[in-house]
Amino acid sequence: MATTTFYTKQRCNWIEGRDAKVDEVMREWMHKFCTLQDVKICVSTFNVNGKSPQSVFPTWFSQNKEDIAEFYAVGLQEMDLSVGTYIIDNTKKMEGWVDAIHCSLPGGRTHFNVVGSMRLVGIFVIVFQAAHSKVRVSDVNVKYVATGISVLVNKLGNKGGTAISMKMNDTWVCFVNAHFAAGNNELERRNQDFRDIYNGVVFYPRSQQDGLRDRPLEVPVMCLYDHDVVFWFGDLNYRLNTDIYGISNDEVRRIASSEKFGDLFQYCQLQEQMARGTVFKDFQEPKVLPFRPTYKYDCGTNTWDTSEKGRVPAWTDRILTYKKYPQVGLELIRPMESVETITISDHKPVRALFNLKVKKINESGANSVYEEAIRESDRRANEELPQVQLSLNEVDFGIVNYLEPKTRSVIVQNVGKSKVRFSFKVRPNAQNNQEICEKWLMVTPTHYQIPQGSSMEISLTVSISTDIVRRIQDILRNGQLQEILVLHLENGRDYFIPVTAVYNNSCFGSTLEKLLSARPKKEVNLIDFDDLESSLSDNCPPNVPRVIYRLVMALRARGAVQLNIEEEQDNEVFNRIRQALETGHPDDMSQIASSYMLYSALIRLLDSLDEPIILEGMFKIIHKEMIRYRTDARQLWTVVRSSLPKPNQAVLELICLMLREFFSQKYELRVSDQLSLWGTVMFRHDITEEKTHGMFATVLQTMCDYAADVALG
Repeated sequence: MATTTFYTKQRCNWIEGRDAKVDEVMREWMHKFCTLQDVKICVSTFNVNGKSPQSVFPTWFSQNKEDIAEFYAVGLQEMDLSVGTYIIDNTKKMEGWVDAIHCSLPGGRTHFNVVGSMRLVGIFVIVFQAAHSKVRVSDVNVKYVATGISVLVNKLGNKGGTAISMKMNDTWVCFVNAHFAAGNNELERRNQDFRDIYNGVVFYPRSQQDGLRDRPLEVPVMCLYDHDVVFWFGDLNYRLNTDIYGISNDEVRRIASSEKFGDLFQYCQLQEQMARGTVFKDFQEPKVLPFRPTYKYDCGTNTWDTSEKGRVPAWTDRILTYKKYPQVGLELIRPMESVETITISDHKPVRALFNLKVKKINESGANSVYEEAIRESDRRANEELPQVQLSLNEVDFGIVNYLEPKTRSVIVQNVGKSKVRFSFKVRPNAQNNQEICEKWLMVTPTHYQIPQGSSMEISLTVSISTDIVRRIQDILRNGQLQEILVLHLENGRDYFIPVTAVYNNSCFGSTLEKLLSARPKKEVNLIDFDDLESSLSDNCPPNVPRVIYRLVMALRARGAVQLNIEEEQDNEVFNRIRQALETGHPDDMSQIASSYMLYSALIRLLDSLDEPIILEGMFKIIHKEMIRYRTDARQLWTVVRSSLPKPNQAVLELICLMLREFFSQKYELRVSDQLSLWGTVMFRHDITEEKTHGMFATVLQTMCDYAADVALG
């Protein structure tokens, strides 16, 4: 009987990605079996501020012959700002922008074909290839990651990223378009958006499966850093830290309007964070951007923002690149540009032209040296065992809160005599080969290669999302969040890193029953305020939790006129609201935050409860009955009174009272899909079922139009 050995014909074909050590040798010998082809790639990003496109943008892309690219990758942000788009998919705006971009490419739409596209509400990425191009494109995969925490409570993303992965000949390329959190005070939220997208963008390329037929339990996964090249672009929203250095808004505007605008780049938050290794590890962009800040302008002009907010100019719109290895041939062949002639938005488009040396592998040539490469990689592995030092052997996050991500760093120092490749092992009983830890913990990056003498910062982030907080009691162990990460060195040992955190139980993620019995957390004061407590809350109905009552009464006191549903989310303000709810001070919350932030907090609170306010009942009988009687107020309130627990009835009536007042005070709220939004919160129905989605909004509208006492006589 013939004996199969490691070096027999069965293992003679090289498949890149199967063995990193062998791949390293094969890359060094690439000249023996590869040819390279120069390919021009133009990348552009544009925050269009919800505007509809004109038929063509003649100046968006250079029409000069030497600047015409084979591939165009375009990312849009805020393509559609209407609330209805977050609830029901509407492609009208997208189709208009695709047509406008296509017509704006050099030579028009007949000269380019769409390779792929991906959309997440208003975040859209599309890649075109020239009709005459000889580059073979294969394994096109798309992905989106929602990160936005808006008034939609993270059900769908108003922030996040869309990505397209593909092979150009035999070079893996990924295009990522992202929109990070806005606001001068949201730096950590932006950093967290990067981590969320980095961890969430994974692909399952079909061609990679062939190399794993002998390992059927391993699902082939391709992460961002597994690509040869990554183009990451979009409205990253990093601002200028000029206020820290005492530079006024007026002075920033004066400098930004002069030829010395580049002097402001030293204050860029993104440059600072990249220098610290906090985000975009090993990504590159020019040391100074050769164009004025791209945000914020009065629409239709090149004038800095003259609105009441008067935003400080900033380079929010960026294009960054990553190369997996130094041997990858990628260069910027024209200075990056902003297109100031396009004025429909409060942002300017940014474009960049690159040359990428795309490899084409001669398979017979690669296979002829493969066995020799295996032996060479074995020899190197035996001579150079990996060694690292960790800055922390365990990570304790202390107290963590709902929707308040907390990050800690672990530095991995390569102290050995060779490169070190590490990865985190998949946890026991994992659902897939990406699941290295519980969902409340995020690790960035999950695998990496550290050159000799260098180090890598691993970010660990605890993030208690709405989905997590609803089942927090099932996750806690001995009152703590606990996890053990296993960091594995390729051809080396494992390092076990215990991670712990204490969740601060709050009104978010609770039940109506617990909220009814909860008392405010005592604050230590020199004066005892017990006798002065809660003149407002004393009027709280018996079946309504105090925290819900206080938010609703604060909103009613402010009125709908002050509610701007397009206001930017401010997590610092949200944390202040949460603290006020938990401590009971101030009892009257109408002055501690804007109407929008109170409105958003109320929606978050209701959405975080373990069950919806309007329970579906066995076999969804309650929801079915309410849809059946959706225009009959008497029947609807009869169903509510006969089917829902008393606390659910009381909260529903209070919310309908508030909405009834708001809709009468500000009619545009009624026609701005706020009913659809509240329907998703109160019923938690499947928002992808378009047939019934509008019906739940009708149910709520009917109950808002006719109070229970009126409808039931």
